[in-house]
Amino acid sequence: MSLWRPYAIWTRKSVSICKSSLDLSIVPVYTTIGNHDLKDGGGELYNEYFGSSTYSFDRGPAHFTVFNTSSGDISSQEFSWLEQDLTQTEAEFRFVFTHIPPFDPRNGENHSLINSTTSTQLMSLFEAHDVDAVFTGHIHIYNQTVVNGVRYIITGGAGASLYADEENGGIYHYMNVTLNESGLTIEPVLLDTPVLPRDVVAVRGLVEAVTLSLNDLLLMDIVTGYSSFQNQYDNWRGHGTYTGIAISELVELVGGMTINDTLIIRSFDGYAQEFSYSNVYPNATWTEIQGPMILAYAYNDTSVLDWADGMRLVMIPSDGAYSNTDANQTSESGDLISAGTRWVRFVSIIEVISG
Repeated sequence: MSLWRPYAIWTRKSVSICKSSLDLSIVPVYTTIGNHDLKDGGGELYNEYFGSSTYSFDRGPAHFTVFNTSSGDISSQEFSWLEQDLTQTEAEFRFVFTHIPPFDPRNGENHSLINSTTSTQLMSLFEAHDVDAVFTGHIHIYNQTVVNGVRYIITGGAGASLYADEENGGIYHYMNVTLNESGLTIEPVLLDTPVLPRDVVAVRGLVEAVTLSLNDLLLMDIVTGYSSFQNQYDNWRGHGTYTGIAISELVELVGGMTINDTLIIRSFDGYAQEFSYSNVYPNATWTEIQGPMILAYAYNDTSVLDWADGMRLVMIPSDGAYSNTDANQTSESGDLISAGTRWVRFVSIIEVISG
């Protein structure tokens, strides 16, 4: 059962490749949609290639229920379906899968469902119908918490940056669930920490290309500023001081770009964002809204490789707050889900694409 996505950007090509790979699996693979899958029409692509994001099935003595929390909440229709599904099953064991957990087990954090009333209703529903375990992702940690007899498992350690130290669940892992005559066991299987090429970036122009190390970047003119970004739930993240190199300066190393060209910023894991000439060389209006666009190699005086999210694309507006409105006002499409989608982490390739 997959609670995560293998591609950071859903395009028809990447979804097709993913589906073809999963079709070769010798064991059944079941998926559940996550919040990032909604970007750029990804929800429609998910439904087209994988079918409904809400479904259930039986295997032996177990009933498996999958439902959709990708928006950060669930509709009344979704809740009614879930209630009916759990009411009708007579299976001895009952497992529920979704992406966003109903609560965040970390002290002072709230990266769970945005509607606390929905969370309470869901947990009461699980208790009333003797659900054995609820599996979620979304928070990049491993955690098992039992609440009123229901075991809640957060398994968010497949490969992206972790949200906690090892003592608090910050481990790379997958879950091994065994159900046999002896009973039910649920335990994490540790994975090696990914080796990320986070101190090197390739800059590619239409004719020229250059590969820069962190030491190379340290020799260039630096830009430093305070910034933060707004996510799709209107929460603010990333508060701090960033140091890096203006993207325009990096692009100039490989011949610059014209007004019709597009700049693609890619992460090591395939995640990518497209930017226009006006993002790279903003006029006075766009400069006021987005500020300099930089490749940051340090955050609050912590540099890569010690900085877990670097190298990172960062906007530094004058007010230090890159909002969802700011992002849409400085994008060609104007339909971005959040400003945070623009802040690409683990940048490995900066590439000019001819217009």
